[in-house]
Amino acid sequence: MTYMTDAPTAEHPVPMSGQGHGYDAPAGLSSGQYRLRRFGGRPIVFQGTELAMAMSFTPGLPYWFEINLFRANDGSCPVCVKKFFSSSEEKDFARAWVAPSIEAALDSIETFDPAEDVPVRVSLSGGSMTPAEMEAAAMDLQAQVTNVRTHYASLVGEFLHQLDAA
Repeated sequence: MTYMTDAPTAEHPVPMSGQGHGYDAPAGLSSGQYRLRRFGGRPIVFQGTELAMAMSFTPGLPYWFEINLFRANDGSCPVCVKKFFSSSEEKDFARAWVAPSIEAALDSIETFDPAEDVPVRVSLSGGSMTPAEMEAAAMDLQAQVTNVRTHYASLVGEFLHQLDAA
């Protein structure tokens, strides 16, 4: 797992955020201004600094998470959790929100449930599945939920450990 609490010098692998720390700034953003994409909503745009970032990229795994924690100039703490996929057939996405304080931001990172974004790829509406097939599909979905939660929880644990050590 990669952890950074200082400004990275390399370009961000997927420019989902704004200016600063080697990110490509979208048009119209000034230095220190960020634009966080979020699924199903308008971007969060703010002036501030990135406090911490952690990434769970591991070669060979089909997906990884990135957590970004910011402090806006107004004292609030924007948070972004991104999920990236190795496969070009999957679409990367981000969840972003603004917490009123560092404590609230850290609590929201800890309680974020990545299982809400695990896709259900089987349809029960056709009625053509046998009970055994339905049970197998349910077991597969349950395993995916457990895996994504475990993967994210491991990253959060390391992220919080690194923040405590800093």
